[in-house]
Amino acid sequence: LNTCFRMPLRTMMLSSLRVVIILVLRLVCAAVAGSVPGPGDGLWRPIAPEAVGLDGPTLWKAANEVAADLPPRNCWAVIRGGFLVHEEYYGGAGPATKYEADSAAKTAIALVMGVAWTKGLFDLDTPLAVYGVKPLATFTDDPRSMQYWPLLTTRHVLAQASGVGQWPPGKNFTYSSGNGIQHLERLLAVVTGSEDTTLWATENFAKPMGVPGLFIADGPQLSAGGGQLVSCRCLARIGQLLLNKGAWKRADGEGFELVSERYIDMMTSPSIPSLTAGYGFLLWLGFPGPTAKNVYCRWGSTPGCGAIVEEPTNFYKLDRRMYLAPGWMGKLLIVFPDDDLVVVTLGNTAVGSARCDMRYGTSSSDDSYAFMVVFSRLRETLRLAARAQPLVVQGSSVADSNPEQPKQDLSLGPLAHGDASPTAPAALGAPADAAGAQGRGSCTCYCAPDQGFGSCFAAPLGATGDEDCKDFGAVAGPMCPLVGLVQECETYNLTALQLNRAAAHAGPGAGEVLDACSPASQDGSMECHLVRGCEGGKSPLGLETYSTACVCQTKWVACTYASSPCNAADPYTPLVPLPLGGLNLTRKSRPAEVLLADRTDTGGWESAAVLTFGAFALLSLIVFYKVGLMVSRFSTARDGAYDPSAVAYAPF
Repeated sequence: LNTCFRMPLRTMMLSSLRVVIILVLRLVCAAVAGSVPGPGDGLWRPIAPEAVGLDGPTLWKAANEVAADLPPRNCWAVIRGGFLVHEEYYGGAGPATKYEADSAAKTAIALVMGVAWTKGLFDLDTPLAVYGVKPLATFTDDPRSMQYWPLLTTRHVLAQASGVGQWPPGKNFTYSSGNGIQHLERLLAVVTGSEDTTLWATENFAKPMGVPGLFIADGPQLSAGGGQLVSCRCLARIGQLLLNKGAWKRADGEGFELVSERYIDMMTSPSIPSLTAGYGFLLWLGFPGPTAKNVYCRWGSTPGCGAIVEEPTNFYKLDRRMYLAPGWMGKLLIVFPDDDLVVVTLGNTAVGSARCDMRYGTSSSDDSYAFMVVFSRLRETLRLAARAQPLVVQGSSVADSNPEQPKQDLSLGPLAHGDASPTAPAALGAPADAAGAQGRGSCTCYCAPDQGFGSCFAAPLGATGDEDCKDFGAVAGPMCPLVGLVQECETYNLTALQLNRAAAHAGPGAGEVLDACSPASQDGSMECHLVRGCEGGKSPLGLETYSTACVCQTKWVACTYASSPCNAADPYTPLVPLPLGGLNLTRKSRPAEVLLADRTDTGGWESAAVLTFGAFALLSLIVFYKVGLMVSRFSTARDGAYDPSAVAYAPF
């Protein structure tokens, strides 16, 4: 009371007004949301963070810290109370930009299976063989593995404990993104009576969720291992469905059960407790407490890495429950069920930790460390969420005032895979002989490291193998997006384990100072720039470690030959038209230095043409530089503000 009397009248009135506004906004939220939070099959509703107990500047600060910690980021979205409370986009991306979700989309597959289970189409513990599902190569490569096939159930596959034909089902955690998990799609085909499982998943899951294009690139057979194309907003819907315990709403605002609450409870609980406490149905789980036996998703063959690493202590000091759907290269869907919070961040960042070192090759990575970097930046937001009263949603459902389908989710939208997009051939102008080129074989070049997207070229006439495709790698490489490499620093001396690790793997010696650029510098396929070193600093986790970061542009990638032509409509590896009459490649391809021309330095007209073109190009660059400088100065004078979303990387 004394404090109130000492407070200036103007300050007290402003504080009271702020409280009233927040209370009104929260009442509006409750009235608009209806009985089921979330967008339903319509648009996300944006709302001020303060209306749901959060703080705008705090969210903005967290987003920018994560963007600096894990470069390069593409997008960031935060959901609370079923509303979009904050989002950020980087590098020219926007709400419609789609990225390959990799394994983060496995959680969506688990929910598709949940829809089928809710409809009573199968039982989790009935062997797949009983339904007439035929084993895939995982269980047929070795005759001995067939002894395990009659034992395999849907629960085993959803729990990533199929044994992949090498061990008894349910006895080992055997993470699979291939044939092992694809048995889910084969079961779906049998119990639905349709070989077009993508169509079934679209009609029964994607369309009601408001993302009808989610599986559009899968082909007739649903990709159970993930890899679908998503935006941050799209992936946030998956998190909201988990928060809703399977409830969703139609365009008229009426709620319905899309996935059974019982199934969601099983999905978000340890699927096989005797095996691991940290994995549900295609979903990673985290628990609070000083002795929580959490699991850490670390990949690779170097010491400390593995598909799943379980530790007896709460190593990262997790203080609340969480669900995690991680995807390759730093793609994260995080759900905090007790805080009614969903956070999505997508990027292209390989992450290593002191316990799972990436510096000897990007095939090793630590998704759990990437999560904990994000978690550390969210601590203040989570504190506010825990302190705020929960958003109570009462009253009858109301119709969505904007029931149109969200344009950002209706189609694939622009892909952030370099220049690779479904419309690339038409946009670039396919050459006149494109139809003829399609009759030839193809050269497919995937982006590094181990990405599922890239470019496709019509193979040279007479091509028969990968050797005939290698020159395309120098063309496809620069089309790939920037790659971030982040490695946790170590403030202690190298141990015997680390010395052995250095000796056992190619790359820097044990005595060398390592940084995040080390993996990319081994074969020269990337041009990298160190954006943060290990010279000082402190870990955002509050540990005695911190991280070094590097951003790389791909120079060349490996390409493979296939006798079949490119598929121009493939959003992952679309046909790239050849420039100005093609690359002029013969069957035995020439060095990459002469890819774009077929000139010989003989002193004839060819040399004169090259010199003339070079002079013209130099003059053009000077003119463009001057014009760009003028525009930059005008923009700075006009805006006069720093753009926090600008990428502070050295130009390539």
